[in-house]
Amino acid sequence: MDPRLQQILDQLGLSEIRKDAKYTAALEQQLEYVKAQTYDIKYPDLKARKFIPIDSSVDPGAETVAYQQWDSIGMADIIANYADDLPMVTALTEKFSQSIEGLGQAYDYSIQDLRRSAMSGSQLEMRKARAARRGIELRIDDIAATGYAAGQMKGFINHPNVSISAAVSDGTSARWVGGRSPPKAPADIKQDMYNAVVAVWDATLQTFSADSIVLSTTEYGHISQTENSPLSDRTILQSFLQNNLSVRMVDFWYKLNTADAAGTGPRMVVYKKDPEVLELVIPQDFEQFPPQAKNLSFVVPCHARCGGVVIRYPLAMVYMDGI
Repeated sequence: MDPRLQQILDQLGLSEIRKDAKYTAALEQQLEYVKAQTYDIKYPDLKARKFIPIDSSVDPGAETVAYQQWDSIGMADIIANYADDLPMVTALTEKFSQSIEGLGQAYDYSIQDLRRSAMSGSQLEMRKARAARRGIELRIDDIAATGYAAGQMKGFINHPNVSISAAVSDGTSARWVGGRSPPKAPADIKQDMYNAVVAVWDATLQTFSADSIVLSTTEYGHISQTENSPLSDRTILQSFLQNNLSVRMVDFWYKLNTADAAGTGPRMVVYKKDPEVLELVIPQDFEQFPPQAKNLSFVVPCHARCGGVVIRYPLAMVYMDGI
């Protein structure tokens, strides 16, 4: 029998349950079920882990995460035979660091919860356990999106080193949908998306090709539901994906609804989804500790550690505002 469970039963004065192998096994199984279920629940609206590769290689004991960004200067030249003045190449590096913060949450269950579960064989209350896991995931999602200024963590949708471009006005407005009627022409919307993809090519001298786009919800809904032309049954989004072979994913995130530079309008993020380019640092994923007795209940502390988003090649990303 798990010593922790035995200690709990002793504290509760449930020796008769502890002596009964059937009840002991049932209660022990229920406690393990609570722990397992907090990992099984999925929350599709928390999208940071979907959009950003995860780096869990950092030691959980680390207080900061540091990375180096390298560049090189120099190009070979035409030389004469027996030349002794070969041009030199220079390697430059810049070091960046940001903090890693601990995230805490807890849930509890009462003595009566334990007694009721032991008597009936029913599962312990799951809502609190799920809420604890979700609370930590919500904080990770927020940090991934916009960072944590006090810890100098950077965010995916507002990183200071990522360049910002502007959607092109069609003579009425640059906006696709909001604040105008009728909506922007499908060809002009696709041109904005093409321009952002090309901006990554140009900035990196074609070293990186953007393969992912994340949009605000209204703008994504429009291009995914609106026909590309009266003569086609394809949507604007389908037409774009068919004609732009480098982009593999176009998705949406409500956190982009007011993510532009002014904080009032939508933003589009175009980037290369690759661990070499960016990662979300999570040295310690969600973990639960043994129940701790407190008055007439038991508290289960939960913990995780997050280091924010590391963008090693900001030129492989571009933001577009005004859409």
